[in-house]
Amino acid sequence: MALVTAVFTRFFPKRSLTHALVDALGPWVGRAFAIWFLAGLYITNCTVVREAEVFIGTTILPKTPEYVLGAFALVAVVYAVYMGIEVVMRDAEFITPLVMLIAPILFVLSMQHMDIHEVLPVLADGWTPVLRGGVVSILVYALEMIIVLQFNPFVYRSQSVARDICIATVIITVVLTTFTILTIGVVGSSTQYLSYPVLEAIRTIRVGRFLERMDTLYVIAVITTIFIKMAVCHYAWCTGMKDVFRLSSHRVTVFPGALLVWGGANVLFADADDVQQFIFYTGPAYAVCTLLLMPMLAVFVHRVRRNS
Repeated sequence: MALVTAVFTRFFPKRSLTHALVDALGPWVGRAFAIWFLAGLYITNCTVVREAEVFIGTTILPKTPEYVLGAFALVAVVYAVYMGIEVVMRDAEFITPLVMLIAPILFVLSMQHMDIHEVLPVLADGWTPVLRGGVVSILVYALEMIIVLQFNPFVYRSQSVARDICIATVIITVVLTTFTILTIGVVGSSTQYLSYPVLEAIRTIRVGRFLERMDTLYVIAVITTIFIKMAVCHYAWCTGMKDVFRLSSHRVTVFPGALLVWGGANVLFADADDVQQFIFYTGPAYAVCTLLLMPMLAVFVHRVRRNS
C-alpha cells in the first residue's frame, strides 16, 4: 500500500485517483475505469453503513428498525461531508484522541479477568491458520487505505502520505494484535463464536460495586469511529463523482448519494450474514481489482505515454 501510494503521488501530485485515471487513460476509457472505482467505493460505503446499523441495533437499540438507525447516522454524515473536508478531518482530530484515551483504560480494567493459558499454546497448528485468517484483514480492510488517494489534492505534502500510511499501519497492527490477545485471554475459546467478542470482554469489568457497565463507553467509541469512516468514504465518493462527471462541486452529490448508499446498504445486504459473506468471499478479490490495480494501472499507462 505504501509503495503504491508513494509511486502514485510521485507521478500524480495533487491529483485524486479518479482525476488521475481520466488524465492517464483519456476521457472515455479513463472515465470507464473511474466509474468502476466509484462503484467499488459505493459498495464500500454500503458495507460500512450496514455494519453500523447492525452494530447499533445489536448493542444499544435492538427494538429500533435498522434502516432507521442507518438513516439517522447518514444525516450526520451528510452534514459533515456537505460542510467540506476540513469539518470531517476536524471531527477526526477531536474524536481520535478520545478513543485512544478510552480504549486503553477499558482493556486495562478487563485484564483482571484475563487467563494467560487461554492464548496458549502459541502457533499450535503452525502459521497456516494465521495467514489464512489474515487474508480478509490484509486484502479488504488494509487496502481500504488506498482511498486516501482521493484526498491527495488536499494534502499539504503529498510526498509524506506513504510514510504516514506505514506509520498508521504499524500502529493499527500493534493495537489490534494486543486487543486480540487480551480478548482471547478474557473471553476464552468462545471468542470464535461471538459477533462482538471485544464487547463481551468489556462487559466483564467490575470494580467494587460502583464501576460497571463500561461497555457503554466502548459502544460510544466504536460508533464515533464508524462515523469518521462513513464520512471519509462518502466524501471520497462524492469528490470522485465530481471529477468524473465534471460537476461544479461535490456538494451536488452529497444528499442524493447518501440516499443511494442508504438504499443500497439495506437492499444489497439483508442482514449481518450477508455482510460477512460478502467481506469474506467477494471482498478480497474486489478490493484487489478496485483499490490496488486501479492506481497501478494509472501509473503504468501514464509512464508508458510519457516515455513514448
